[in-house]
Formats: sequence, C-alpha cells, structure tokens
Amino acid sequence: MSRSRARWVLYAVLFAASPVLAAIKPLALTTASSRSFVSYVAGPRTASACVVLVHDWFGVSPSYKEAAERLAEQGYCVVATDLYDGRSATSHEEASALLGALDGNLAAEKIDAAIKSLGDRPRKLAIMGFSMGARHALAAALRNSSVQATVLWYGETTQDAEVLRRLAGPVLVVVGSRDGPATLEHSLGFAKAADAAGVGAEIYIYSGAAHAFAQPLFNQGRTYDPVAAQTAWRLTEDFLRRRLY
Repeated sequence: MSRSRARWVLYAVLFAASPVLAAIKPLALTTASSRSFVSYVAGPRTASACVVLVHDWFGVSPSYKEAAERLAEQGYCVVATDLYDGRSATSHEEASALLGALDGNLAAEKIDAAIKSLGDRPRKLAIMGFSMGARHALAAALRNSSVQATVLWYGETTQDAEVLRRLAGPVLVVVGSRDGPATLEHSLGFAKAADAAGVGAEIYIYSGAAHAFAQPLFNQGRTYDPVAAQTAWRLTEDFLRRRLY
C-alpha cells in the first residue's frame, strides 16, 4: 500500500472511531406534567460530561445546530432543547411572535426534562443558553443542583446574591461591549453578586461586539461578528474543560 493511501485509510479509521456526532438526532422527552416534546441529541450518549443547550428567540436555527455539533465533536453528549415545538424564525418579526407565544412554565419543564434525561449515570453536566435562552439556562441551573457549570451568552442574569447561592457551580458570562449599557452594567452587577454569594463567575466583555454577535440571523447579519464568535467559543470550550473534567 502506498504511503498516501495508508495515510488516507488512517484518517478514515480515526474519523470513524472518533466520538463525533453521528449527526443531530431527534430526542423524544416528557415533562413532569406529562407533556411530550422533541429536542435533539448529538455526541456520544455515554459521555462522562454533558451539555444542555437553550436556543435564542429564533429557535432551532442553523447556528444553534452548529453549536450542538461543535460541542459533540469534543466528546460531550449534547441535548439541544427546542422550546418552540419544531417552529423556528428567520426574521425578528417571526422570532418576536414565537417568543410572545412561549409558555415560560412549560419551557422550564422542558429544560428540566432535558437535564433529567442525562441523569441515567454519574457524570458532570453543564447548561448553556444564548440570548433569550440564557435567562432560561440560568433559571434551570438555579433549580437543578445537578448542573455544575453554566454558560450564558449575551443574556439576562441577576444581581441577587441570595439567589445565586443556589448555584452548584461556576458561571461564564460573555457579552459584547455594544450590547447596551443596561446589559453591561447588569453583567458587572452579576459579577459582584456572584462574589458576594461565593460563586465562581467569569465575565468576558468583547469590545465592539453588539447583542447576539454570534447569530447571523440577528439584524439580518449586520451585527454578526465571526471573530467575536470564535473568541466566545474558545472561552466557552476552555471553561467547560476546566469545569467538567
């Protein structure tokens, strides 16, 4: 066998043997109130570390699926929740309508069901939310002591130290400097509250980035910043490695 042929075979074997996703697959789940719904799963189901994802107001968008794939490629078992029951948006108008119709209590039950679905064996668990999903992700981390790390991209947090004492693990917050004064001030307030609560918090403010800088659908792509997005991903990947392994 030629050297180039042998190299190609080796690459093929390594790729086939890697724990990378076999593609995102639907995952049927049931809430505590017996409501059936479908989310998505990627990566090795027996992984020792897992990540639950919560989407932004566009729903299960291409960038959301890419996020699940990216984490799955690193060996995590990923459950990407779908709070919109198969619906998604490509414009702000559509997204606003979907968000306006969202039942917050049912959304919480769906995220809790996704977390519970990963509790079939001892392993570490993180939750990650984008924009609107960040608020839901943080709330889920506060409800579920099994969540040992939380990642929030440009989303609503809290400045209540007493509330943050319920967290079982540290939080990474990533936000753009052009996301608006309220968001920036809120992130800094969150950091102070986390200090007071004795919770580890890592806050990263990306200079020049606007809200939802990693979502190409937001503002029709005008504020999409691929460099900021890659930086946010590197920070996230490092955070998860340190906190889940």
